[in-house]
Amino acid sequence: MRIALIAVLGVVVGCGDDGVSVGTNEDNFCDEIADVVCHNIYQCCTESEIESYLDLSEPRTELQCREDVARRCDRQAPDIRDSLAAGRVQFDAARLNDCLNAVVAPDGTCSQVVTELPWKEACAEAPWVGTVQTMGTCFFNHDCAGYPDSFCGPDQKCKAKPTAGFPCGTGCASDYYCVSTTGTCAQKGTAGAPCAGTNHCAKDLYCDFNATPSPVCAAKQGGGAACRDDLACLSSDCVPGQCMGQSAGFTCFDDSDCDSVCANNPFQTCDAAEDCSPGNCSISGTSCTTSLPCAGGTGDNCVYPVMCTPATCVGEPVCTSQTLVADYCYGVGVIPDP
Repeated sequence: MRIALIAVLGVVVGCGDDGVSVGTNEDNFCDEIADVVCHNIYQCCTESEIESYLDLSEPRTELQCREDVARRCDRQAPDIRDSLAAGRVQFDAARLNDCLNAVVAPDGTCSQVVTELPWKEACAEAPWVGTVQTMGTCFFNHDCAGYPDSFCGPDQKCKAKPTAGFPCGTGCASDYYCVSTTGTCAQKGTAGAPCAGTNHCAKDLYCDFNATPSPVCAAKQGGGAACRDDLACLSSDCVPGQCMGQSAGFTCFDDSDCDSVCANNPFQTCDAAEDCSPGNCSISGTSCTTSLPCAGGTGDNCVYPVMCTPATCVGEPVCTSQTLVADYCYGVGVIPDP
């Protein structure tokens, strides 16, 4: 889940000029979220964006915004409140504090180019930590220890998602994938393990179909590293080469991506010179092709005026450096749900 603020409020965060002091606990987390959200949208977003995000048709003050956001957040959190009161969930204040601090923009900055989004790790885990062990009584998925690799079953008992060898059923645990041919879960591969798709590989790896003799899981590479497709790069951008002799737009990562073309026409593909134009016999002068050989005796060879240029990829494709835009007006969707 992602916090209902994103769906209900269309929440965004922006940049602050005097900062926001974050200090959450299990009683005030909605107020703290509202402080961050409203402070920042009033610093970074346009009036029309603010009204759109808050689903209004007229201006509201920042104080009114905080009241509205906190109230709506509270309305979305009765299940969390119930779980907290019953001890089925513990609140990890450090996680939410780190996340909210990460989405507050630096002073005077509403967007910036970064190599890693500042909230990527800080908001990766929800602050609601389930305490109910397997086969313990639960009411919500978040009650279960290990969620999202566990869930609350229809019998209101916590159950672990299946791992290697078990039927996929409810979906495999996060370090596993469902084998379509057997319908059972299998461990995701580490670097060098065989694969048939990136979902077969562990976190931060991809399935390298260019590996020989068969595809294997591999680590994505940073800027400047050699690559043969976009999946190989952390930036998802492998700068291609250019097919020799072909017009702009014919890009490639290796020779196999290119077609051989006629030397006088980059749009005419060929396998041999005879595909480009007929030849003439060197002695008899008659027209010739491989199906109509020269008959003038020894030394009478078919000579083609236009050659078939071999398929060649020029350049050394490399990964670009990862560059992302951290837009603090649109960044708050990463705040974990209550």
